[in-house]
Amino acid sequence: MNHVQHVLLSMLLALVCYLTFQNQQLRTELAALNALQQDSAMVLTTTLAPLTAQLEAIHTVTSKLRQEADEASKKKLTAMQQRIDLYQLLSTVNQANQLRAAGKGTEAAEKLGSTKKPIWQAGDTFSAHKARLQGLMGTIDKLVTAWKNGDTTTTPDTVRKELETVLGELNNEQK
Repeated sequence: MNHVQHVLLSMLLALVCYLTFQNQQLRTELAALNALQQDSAMVLTTTLAPLTAQLEAIHTVTSKLRQEADEASKKKLTAMQQRIDLYQLLSTVNQANQLRAAGKGTEAAEKLGSTKKPIWQAGDTFSAHKARLQGLMGTIDKLVTAWKNGDTTTTPDTVRKELETVLGELNNEQK
């Protein structure tokens, strides 16, 4: 049995030596791969750094352009909404005129009086037309007073025509 044990121990020693040698070779190869990987990472870092800077510059420019486009579209939408509001004011003036023509002076006066604040605000919005729009307050006050007192002979044509004129000029400015 001694002889079998001796052979087995020799084989075991040979196997351990073989595995140790293989382990050393694997370590050497892994070290080489690690060095190669680190070199590749350095090359990529060096190569990608300018690209990253360019991407950041592109991102900055596109963000600025997007913001400018958003502001421009909001400005256009706001201007369009304000024009729509003026058209609605014109419609309200026409409704007040219909009520006046039907002999409903008090209702007509209330309807026309409700346009004062929005017309004043439209004057603030459209500064080029501010004096004309806000100048309608006196005319509206006179009409409201007359209609409330039963005198429905006076029409709101001055107010209507001025709103139509301003809307026409705003539409021409838009083109």
